[in-house]
Amino acid sequence: MIIGFDINEANVPQRVGVNQVAYSIFLHLVKNLPEGDRIIAFGKERPLPDMPSASEKLTYEIFGAKKAWVLTSLTKRLWFGKPRVDVLFSPSHYSPLFSPVKSAIYLMDMSFELFGTEFFTSYDINQLKRWTPISVKRANKIFTISEFSKNEIIRLYHTDPKKIEVVYPSFDNESFHGKVPKTKQLAVRKKYGINGSFLLYWGTLQPRKNITKLIEAFSKLKETRLKLVIAGKKGWLYDQILDQAKKLGIENRVFFTGFVGPDDLPALIKASRAFVLPSLYEGFGMPVIEAQAVGSPVVVSRVSSLPEVAGDSAIFIENPQSVDSIQEALEKVMALSLSERIDIIKSGKENSKRFDWDVSAQKILAILKNI
Repeated sequence: MIIGFDINEANVPQRVGVNQVAYSIFLHLVKNLPEGDRIIAFGKERPLPDMPSASEKLTYEIFGAKKAWVLTSLTKRLWFGKPRVDVLFSPSHYSPLFSPVKSAIYLMDMSFELFGTEFFTSYDINQLKRWTPISVKRANKIFTISEFSKNEIIRLYHTDPKKIEVVYPSFDNESFHGKVPKTKQLAVRKKYGINGSFLLYWGTLQPRKNITKLIEAFSKLKETRLKLVIAGKKGWLYDQILDQAKKLGIENRVFFTGFVGPDDLPALIKASRAFVLPSLYEGFGMPVIEAQAVGSPVVVSRVSSLPEVAGDSAIFIENPQSVDSIQEALEKVMALSLSERIDIIKSGKENSKRFDWDVSAQKILAILKNI
């Protein structure tokens, strides 16, 4: 079997969300590829240094114009290029409209169908709303990251459930684990200028992550020496997030670190009192299991996929639209006794063991071979 793999989502610096999932599944498909099978990685940019090295089972083909690459350059390669692939795997919402080979896509979430320009740019919404239904219809198999997302695809596009396969993403267990030395935690604190006790949010800064309400809820906590660290690169419509702490007069207690790489992030998680994800919508919520694997209590919204992912090992925000509800959950995690904190951390670590990239990659490979 020769698999064509669209690497454009994976082959970017500062990976978050979709990029991190695409990169990880590429890495583990290559690692778990059976003897005799091959992957041809298609892209429009040269592979970054941390992408898997070319080998007998992996080759890279970099070609085409940067714009409309899937519609033009990739489509042309599938029709006329050699060697011909048996199946195309696209870890995104975008696949060719006309393809001579069978295809599979890996969809993350359907939030763009539910939220308007208040939460997304017009360009992104228009692109996703045009392409996703077509890609779903034309794909021979649709992979998605949670039962919640599977049900969303069925509800929105009336897709046959048999066509959709849930394959959970996972985390890098070589980076995200509980054995983070105190010296590393102190070094990371010093690097980002963080002293004292703090709560941590990390992820892309965008409206559906509900960070403005998190900052407002944080401002109401009685423990005034507590800090809030917001780690993550700017996404879109983020100005109101950056301004919120100033408006509430707590800018000296809210730290925006920008993007934090995998070398620093586990130590930042380990040093925190708790990880908080007050999202209005998540297709999966990767930071939840990363935080649990490191050994931090997690506070998450009881919406979309988050109860499915966190299981019984989290403190839930019952209504993330309510500042009072977020505040209540934050006060609950801060009030944990030592034994209660130990229990929730232990429960979270057990929960994170449900997710394994090698298992997911093997499942995808078996299904690709079948189609």
